[in-house]
Amino acid sequence: MEDFEKELKLDFLEEATQLLETTEQAFLQLENDLHNKELIDEIFRFAHNLKGTSRAVGFGVVAEFTHEVENLILKIKQDEVEINEVVVSVLLECNDHINHMITNLKEDFDQTFDGQELVQKISKAVAGEFAERESAQEDVTESHGDFEVSEDLINKDLLAEIEAMQNTSGGDDGFEDLDLSALNVFEGKEKLSPTENSNVMPISEGKSPAKTNKPNLKEDKKVEIDETIRVSLSRVETLNNFVGELVILQSVLEQQKYHTITDELAIKSIGQLNKLCNEIQDISMSLRMVPVKSTLQKMSRIVRDTSKTLNKTVNLHLQGEETEIDKTVLELLADPLVHIVRNAVDHGLEDTVDRLKVGKDEKGNVTIKAYHEGNNLVIEVRDDGKGINPEIIKAKAIEKGIISSTSAISDEEVIQLIFHPGFSTKEEVSEVSGRGVGMDVVKTNIEKLSGSIRVDTELGSGSVFRIALPLTMAIIDGMIIQVGDEKFVIPITQVQESLKPQVDDLHFATGLGHCLNLRGNVLPVKKISELLRLNDQGKELHEQIVIITNSKQGPLAIAVDDILKQQQVVIKKLGNEIRDQKGFMGSSILGDGKPAFIIDVEDLVSIKNNNSAVRKMSA
Repeated sequence: MEDFEKELKLDFLEEATQLLETTEQAFLQLENDLHNKELIDEIFRFAHNLKGTSRAVGFGVVAEFTHEVENLILKIKQDEVEINEVVVSVLLECNDHINHMITNLKEDFDQTFDGQELVQKISKAVAGEFAERESAQEDVTESHGDFEVSEDLINKDLLAEIEAMQNTSGGDDGFEDLDLSALNVFEGKEKLSPTENSNVMPISEGKSPAKTNKPNLKEDKKVEIDETIRVSLSRVETLNNFVGELVILQSVLEQQKYHTITDELAIKSIGQLNKLCNEIQDISMSLRMVPVKSTLQKMSRIVRDTSKTLNKTVNLHLQGEETEIDKTVLELLADPLVHIVRNAVDHGLEDTVDRLKVGKDEKGNVTIKAYHEGNNLVIEVRDDGKGINPEIIKAKAIEKGIISSTSAISDEEVIQLIFHPGFSTKEEVSEVSGRGVGMDVVKTNIEKLSGSIRVDTELGSGSVFRIALPLTMAIIDGMIIQVGDEKFVIPITQVQESLKPQVDDLHFATGLGHCLNLRGNVLPVKKISELLRLNDQGKELHEQIVIITNSKQGPLAIAVDDILKQQQVVIKKLGNEIRDQKGFMGSSILGDGKPAFIIDVEDLVSIKNNNSAVRKMSA
């Protein structure tokens, strides 16, 4: 395969992935506004473009299946098929199948797929068998699994495919829609924006989508359009690496400015360099920033499927979709967010009967709000359900042996037990929940992103899950610590407080080791020098500084020789020879030009009996 052909295929697959996300939102809107002609026309054009372009680049397997979907949408468009929730569910399944094909074709261009089961459902819909929801319900099932591979679909001659496509299109929206010169087949077209001009998803409000207001270049030639280009992520990462090096060098010069440099022009130039470096760094980091919109909108499908499984009616509201975050962080956020949203629908919201009993509207509400707070992205998932009863949580925790019946813990601490591995208040396991997995994964994954999660709840009114994440994982706020002759960095998100312990507050308990009495709470104390097997220059524990941090076992005191300062550091990946070393999340270059390892406290304290092969590392 020639490079040009390969590039065409890859570009198509990337564009198709974005189109399918938009199409899914369109189907979800259609379910709440079944007779919206403009929306149906928009969906038909999406299917038509996808079919034609997939044929043009040689993906006949996608074109054949999409042709069947297009035929159903055309029948709906011409009022020959009655549109209802069952038909929309079939269309959503078809969208899932096309997405499955697109994803797998990225790995193997020659892969084939069996979509005959869905084709049969499409045929039933076209025949009008789904006109009555009751008679068709058994035929429609949510299908998100893998599809068997078939070899009976092959690519036809390209010219024959184009001719066939033109014939089936009826000539109303033909092949002229395709822009194969750059394969930006969907660029410049009106893309459906489910939440444009509104912070509320149409799935909850049932409103028609707002039309995209495109500038009329003939009437107003002064309109400026911000043009875009596609750049590979690897290039952006390379740029950020070099900018990181530049920032490090600038930091070294800044430290030397008043010590070894006396020339006024040189000092002034270093000051200007500092300003330029900061601006370049801001721009380079912004290249990785993407809106959270696509991830938040995917939650509408999660809410739809979960609410239908549980037979609940739920409105989803989205706010702050244009809020931006690092692409890598956003990708890792998706899975925890799915668990939290599903938990809100399942555990948070009452069923219809219970809501009516307490005077609430029968429709539950879930609101996802994103906004910036300092250098963090904050995402709040709010429900107007029954709230979390700490007494129920505590009773279940005692039953499972997580805490003892004599444990004196606050309601806030009790609620945090929902993140404990294996914890669930459900008596029976269902396809939605009850297995005791999910929320513990949420907390673990968020903490791996150097983020935090907090729960606020009020009985009878609902709960709020508040996630705070750094805007980027490339730069973090760090605390520079001294351990013997070495310097290390601890992410500031892992630090609760620091203090100089008093001799009377330190104790030694057999089997537990050194302990710190912190305002009546007894915390175990670990020396970082011992965990890392470093020389702490023989300092006694009361001569060191203690940093209070959290671990899976609860609050923990970490003893270090000294805390030097707090500053932003650029994260560097570890080399292959130490990549799997437990206790380190990366490295950085400090202002003096020397390297320092960034410590992952959670990992470090989990090393049992200090027996892991932690090497002594020198700068």
